[in-house]
Amino acid sequence: MKLRNSHLSLLPVILLLLVSCQPAQPPGPASQITVIEGATVIDGVSEAPIEDAVLVISGDTIRDIGKRGSFPIPAGARIVDAAGKVILPGMFGLHGHVGRTEGMESSEENFNRERVQRDANAYLYYGVTHVLSLGHDREPMADFLAGQRAGSAGGARLYTAGLGFGAQGGWPRNPYVNRPTTPEEARAMVQKEAAKHPRVLKIWADNRLGELPDFSPEIYGAVIEEARRHNLRVVAHAFYLEDAKELIRRGVVALAHSVLDKEVDEEFLTLAKENRITQVTTLAGHHVNISYADGPAFLDDPGLPLLFPATVLATVGSQEYREKLAGNPNMPRWRREYEIAAKNTAKVAAAGIPIAVGTDSGLPLRFPGLWEHREMELLVQAGLTPMEAIQAATINAARFLGVDNRYGTLAPGKVADFIVLHADPLADITNSRKIDAVWMNGKLVDRAALASGSAAAE
Repeated sequence: MKLRNSHLSLLPVILLLLVSCQPAQPPGPASQITVIEGATVIDGVSEAPIEDAVLVISGDTIRDIGKRGSFPIPAGARIVDAAGKVILPGMFGLHGHVGRTEGMESSEENFNRERVQRDANAYLYYGVTHVLSLGHDREPMADFLAGQRAGSAGGARLYTAGLGFGAQGGWPRNPYVNRPTTPEEARAMVQKEAAKHPRVLKIWADNRLGELPDFSPEIYGAVIEEARRHNLRVVAHAFYLEDAKELIRRGVVALAHSVLDKEVDEEFLTLAKENRITQVTTLAGHHVNISYADGPAFLDDPGLPLLFPATVLATVGSQEYREKLAGNPNMPRWRREYEIAAKNTAKVAAAGIPIAVGTDSGLPLRFPGLWEHREMELLVQAGLTPMEAIQAATINAARFLGVDNRYGTLAPGKVADFIVLHADPLADITNSRKIDAVWMNGKLVDRAALASGSAAAE
């Protein structure tokens, strides 16, 4: 009896040894693993790209990434040859206005879920996988976001700022803006917006060169304070340097436009650094009229005729439209303001303040998706390196949205969102538009279906 009991007492140990001797099981069937090999990978954080790289995708996640030969290739995996290609992370846009434009006009009457889906598709077509819509979103956006959470709506992942806050009778001229006249009203309006669970809130502090009322710091300060109580951050549209400083002092976390009235000074740079401000430069938005007046090279992009109306492209590409803009009496001011914006971008970058891509895309003539690539081009023209511009469109923006644990870089454990390019954007940033393929959630995106209005994936 004692002998039998001793054998029984050893049985768990024997079973444990048998189990421990079994070969380790792979994380999943090899048929579910895709290996992309031979490309140069810009991962979003490394100082230099990974040449002749191997990217292993398991399900929707990156399993391994590195130089060829640095780890074994899973047996039976699907192999994709990407020799001669360049891969960078899926891009972000932190300043969009989706679902409102039809042709050359933008109107709140246009705003519906179908147009939101159309714009989300256009963003994803160009490899922009995350977009923050800033400031006028109503029920159609809420319906779309519910659809994305349920898996029934595709395209770029959208985030909303709900309805923004502006001065009574002030900018923007839009009926769907909260316009408090007292701090108490401001707090009540924030509470109402917070119940909708927006990603951020937005403030407009811009009197349109003195033509409209100013938004009182006492009132927008109450917006910011109440937002904090609801764990909401606030971004701001500002034109003047002094307004930008006061907004930072009051607690905004990002500026959605460049300062345009004068060059930023040391006080601004110190405030921005100490308060960890993210600068969304919106250079492409500030440059829009100048671009068309000067004859934009980007109009030859092959995606434009697939995604946008031929009548719009014909109009903005015409000599008549170009001359009309060039002769606009506001053109000297627009050029002067843009020159200031570009100088301020260089100063902000030199000071080590994070810059993130945002463009005002979705408004008329600001093509969703392409405009984010255009922003990177203008950032480089302003003095950033191509790598810094790519990081502005990827990891910097992901950090601002608080999703950098899953997106914004290419690394093991991150979601497999990336763009495959025909040419190197580090050699010429406009090569970011030479897209061979877009991958999202570990799947090859059907870009032709996106262009036809369907958010399909292979």
